[in-house]
Amino acid sequence: MDPLDTLLAKDAIRDLAGAYSMAVDDHDIESVLEMYTEDATFTIAGQTLTGHEELRTFYVDSMDRYTTMLHTPEIHLITVDDPRNATGRMTGHAELAVRDTLMMSAFRYSDHYVKTDRWRFRHRVVTFMYAVPFEAMASSFRSDQRIRWPQTRYAGADYPESAPTWLTYRD
Repeated sequence: MDPLDTLLAKDAIRDLAGAYSMAVDDHDIESVLEMYTEDATFTIAGQTLTGHEELRTFYVDSMDRYTTMLHTPEIHLITVDDPRNATGRMTGHAELAVRDTLMMSAFRYSDHYVKTDRWRFRHRVVTFMYAVPFEAMASSFRSDQRIRWPQTRYAGADYPESAPTWLTYRD
C-alpha cells in the first residue's frame, strides 16, 4: 500500500474514533450506529453485542444511565493491513455522571476497522484499568478491584495485571 494512502487511512480512522467519543457524549445514537458496519460486534465486560439492533439497545441504556459523559481519546495505534482493513488500539479516559456519583475510568479499545464508503468499526472490544467513583480514586489503586460501577459488586480490572509482562519484567 502506498505510504500516503496509509497515512490518509490512519487519519480517517483517528477521526472516526474522535467523532465516536463526541457522538456518545452527545447521546447521538444515530451517528454512533452509523460508525459501525451493519454486522459489527462490540464486546464489553465479557458480553458481545452483534448488529445495529443490539448495539442500539446497549447504547440507549448507557445513555439513559449516564446523564453526562466526557470521553477523551488519547493514544491511538493503527495498523493498516490493506486498503479496506485495519486494526487499532486506543487508550482513553472518561468522566461519567451516574445520578449523584461522578465516575472516572481509564479504558482501552481493541478495534478492527473496515472501509466501506468510509472507515467504520467492524469489531470493538473495550477493557478497563479502572472505573471508580471520583472520591475513591486514591484508595481504589491499592487493589486490583478497580471496577466499581454504582450498585454493582467490585470486580477485577482488565489490565494491567493481565499483561504477560506484569510479573515477568524482572526476569
